[in-house]
Amino acid sequence: PRRATPAPGAVVRPFQRSGGRSCCWPIGEPGTPEFRFCTAEAIPSKPYCPEHAAIAYVKARDRRDDAA
Repeated sequence: PRRATPAPGAVVRPFQRSGGRSCCWPIGEPGTPEFRFCTAEAIPSKPYCPEHAAIAYVKARDRRDDAA
């Protein structure tokens, strides 16, 4: 398989994961100096803290509720 090449002028940095289990929720605009990750303690076996997991994992609604 072909390996993707970055766009000209792109800055490629490896994703740095801390040794612990920290939240990977992105905060800010990628490519800006303010961009960062949450880094709060993540839920075991999940990539996010409880606050961000509540946003990321939404239960599917029953379609019958939409028919009313």
